[in-house]
Amino acid sequence: MTQSTLEVSHLYTSFFSERGEIKAVQDVSMRIGKGQVVGVVGESGCGKSMVARSIMGLIKKPGKIVSGSILLDGQELTSLGENELCKIRGKDVSMVFQEPMTSLNPTMRVGLQVQEVVSIHENVSKEEARQRTLAILSAVGIPEVKERYNAYPHELSGGLRQRVMIAMAMVMRPRLLIADEPTTALDATVEAQIIALLRQLADNGTSVLIISHNLGVIAQLADHVYVMYAGHVVESASVFELFDNPLHPYTLGLLRAVSSLRSQSKVLQTIPGIVPNLAHLPVGCSFAPRCDKCMARCTSTQPELVAVGSGHEVRCHLTKRVDAQ
Repeated sequence: MTQSTLEVSHLYTSFFSERGEIKAVQDVSMRIGKGQVVGVVGESGCGKSMVARSIMGLIKKPGKIVSGSILLDGQELTSLGENELCKIRGKDVSMVFQEPMTSLNPTMRVGLQVQEVVSIHENVSKEEARQRTLAILSAVGIPEVKERYNAYPHELSGGLRQRVMIAMAMVMRPRLLIADEPTTALDATVEAQIIALLRQLADNGTSVLIISHNLGVIAQLADHVYVMYAGHVVESASVFELFDNPLHPYTLGLLRAVSSLRSQSKVLQTIPGIVPNLAHLPVGCSFAPRCDKCMARCTSTQPELVAVGSGHEVRCHLTKRVDAQ
């Protein structure tokens, strides 16, 4: 087993409002080894981004981490104050947010935005910070870096803006990179380039947590996958095991909804219903109202996450616990 960069254990994150407690993340545990790419998949509203924001310490009132542990190379992050977290964000752990156009400052040249990260975390001259910025912009595949350095976000294509965000996240060579939907709204060619770039970063020792609803991206990039639904991890397995032997009805539904050239059907299959209201979760299994295999037990008892094989866990009453090999 590779050395762990990140270990999340029994994480609970909630938001407290007039509607009651909104349970965004419930009993989530995951591990990312050094140089490993781990994927988190699920529909919108399943808690994927809330896990990432919890790791980054970006949960603000009325939300909070209720309980659980987040270890970055053995250091507990949940006990750190805001000033201590600011020293870690951008340096030891970085995040690429979903939409670069809204994440980048529209009034500031992109090169200065990347350079600012270096200046905040290291006591270096402006020229050294500039040279490091030019180097990382070139490393992520941005052409004509000196010209792009002086460009504003609106002057760049979506793919180049995404590369700027990745450069900003990587300029301090963090131990962990979190990429939240990094290929959304990109064309197929640019998507392939971003996937290759993230894979290269992992090959160079950076641990990557990629959040996506795109199973094609996950299949190409991830080593291990966590499937989330209504704040829970409902299945966890290596990427090959998950695609070859999916066991949770929700995972099966996600895979059936993916278009395939080999499929004989011209109609895409769908999962009926919608993700439940996290402030009013159903009794028992959260997926039961949408599940075609629902039993009486499913509507009264929440299933546990059990091991069904080596590195494969499932939260479903249909599965039986087995001893891992």
